[in-house]
Amino acid sequence: MMASSLAAATATDDTATAVQKYGAFVEDVLKPQLQASLAQRDALSAEIREYEELLAFLRDEQQRQQHEQAASAADSKPSPLHMLMDLGQRFQVRAKVADPSRIIVDIGLNFHVEMTLPEAERFVTGHLTHLEGKRRTWQEKAQEISRHVTLVLEAIQKLATLQQS
Repeated sequence: MMASSLAAATATDDTATAVQKYGAFVEDVLKPQLQASLAQRDALSAEIREYEELLAFLRDEQQRQQHEQAASAADSKPSPLHMLMDLGQRFQVRAKVADPSRIIVDIGLNFHVEMTLPEAERFVTGHLTHLEGKRRTWQEKAQEISRHVTLVLEAIQKLATLQQS
């Protein structure tokens, strides 16, 4: 009888230790991984929104220039563009673009390339496809980590019920 109560106490201690280890694994490993994955996904979502705004601007500006060309008889230079320029943190200043038929686009790694509006539109469209793929990858990784968290929490719950009985 003494041996059976000793075995039960040892099993209870082992179960409690396992519950603590699994809980620490969730808190120390899985939750930080999940937060990092979600942060990456959210950063990509913000970058995608910026590129979507740029794409909308490029299309609007091309339409404006086409209407302007149709209205003018000669191949005159496009009229200057007056706009608000975002300097960061939504701080904007007024800007005047003398020749809006070409723009400079950041293509990554701090490289900037001067492009025509149609070239920039093609680049932005391709880059959006790339960014959306990366965002999808981070979302899938976050979902996988979330499933792991759920699985480990279910295991902890089962161990806790075993410990109580």
